[in-house]
Amino acid sequence: MIVRTDAVVLRAFDYGETSRIVTLLTRRHGVIGVLARGARRPKSRFGATLQPMAHLQVVYYHKDGRGLQTLKEAAYVERFGRLGTDVERTTVGLRMVELTRALLHENDPNAPVLALLARALAWLDGARTDGPPRAANALPWFQLRLATLLGFAPDLSRDDLDGLGDDGALLLDTGTVAPTDAGHAALRASRAALRAFGVFALADLDTAGRLVLGDPVRREVEGLVDAFLRYHTEDAYPERVRDVAGQMARGLRAPRDSAPPAP
Repeated sequence: MIVRTDAVVLRAFDYGETSRIVTLLTRRHGVIGVLARGARRPKSRFGATLQPMAHLQVVYYHKDGRGLQTLKEAAYVERFGRLGTDVERTTVGLRMVELTRALLHENDPNAPVLALLARALAWLDGARTDGPPRAANALPWFQLRLATLLGFAPDLSRDDLDGLGDDGALLLDTGTVAPTDAGHAALRASRAALRAFGVFALADLDTAGRLVLGDPVRREVEGLVDAFLRYHTEDAYPERVRDVAGQMARGLRAPRDSAPPAP
């Protein structure tokens, strides 16, 4: 069966001398793997389309029960020309596709998640890294929207947030904000971080993107969001992109004249 559908590239790696294996989130079949024969040849019909975070229109041959489908055509739905231009924007985008690939089942169509991912990547492509709307704000917003679509939305209300004192706790099982630490599945946090968690959970992306956070509060709210998703997804929760980004950041902060570590 020949299928034409829109898709986002989640992962791609070289195969053989000239081909690539690509993981796509498609509207028709959800997460699938495809083989793009000849994709690495200089005059390949795929061009530069088969890169993670690309939003494409694809044509592939699909056969039920086959683990790897055959990709025939790929063309951009929209080009995200700025996603690979700086470390922050690239890291956020790659983290989004990593989460999507890890938390969705293969061959399970989920059009709302595809729409969410395409919307978040498009917004990220146009956002700034040095001021509002801030590119980094797209990640916690995306994570909590993804949680909602996967069935474990935070149980938050504005009244809960308005009633907080100087600090409180996030109840990880429900995503509820409480004034005190109320059990083992709870994470204490400052009022500022809990309110930011609420903004990312309740507001639209344009509003969340304008939120201004200092570095300590940003780290705190990102920890809350990670803890909430990890609680509900357990071993499926991926860490690779964040770990690599952390290693890169530490390398950038190292003194230029420092000696390399001894072998």
